[in-house]
Amino acid sequence: MTTDDTAALPYARLVAAPPTGDADRGERWSQAAQALGEAADELRRLHRLLAGHWRAGSAQQDTDEALRRLARHLDDAHDAYARIAGAVTARGDDLTRARRLALAAAADAGLAGLVVTPQGEVVPASDAATTAPMAVRAAASRLTARIADATDQAAAAERRASEEYADIPAPRPR
Repeated sequence: MTTDDTAALPYARLVAAPPTGDADRGERWSQAAQALGEAADELRRLHRLLAGHWRAGSAQQDTDEALRRLARHLDDAHDAYARIAGAVTARGDDLTRARRLALAAAADAGLAGLVVTPQGEVVPASDAATTAPMAVRAAASRLTARIADATDQAAAAERRASEEYADIPAPRPR
């Protein structure tokens, strides 16, 4: 458990190799947002050009309103995609940082002859578990705390991303 009573990201999941393709997900969302923004700008540009080619009347007004509504929908989608891109990128960066911290603690444990359990607890090797000197047990405790901190940071990154996703407004109906 973390200090705010939420479950930490499991150690095994944190230190597992990230799935291939994860690194570029934020970039893809960002590119999609950029494409939507460019499409909205192009639609507004074309809409301005049409004004001189239409006679005033209800058809022109209906078309004007439809084009404005479409541009607003594209803008809304752009904003949502840009927020998703930011959340995905920030989550990935935070998880990478937390993973490095956990792996560094595990490497330090290995150098000290300690073992990291699948739950992320650092313990003396099985044959020395009960007879390990106090200094070894203290080192194991400090390394366990570092791993716990890394898993807490990863859980916080997951939570922030979930909150950001939940805060993105749903598309408006036509």
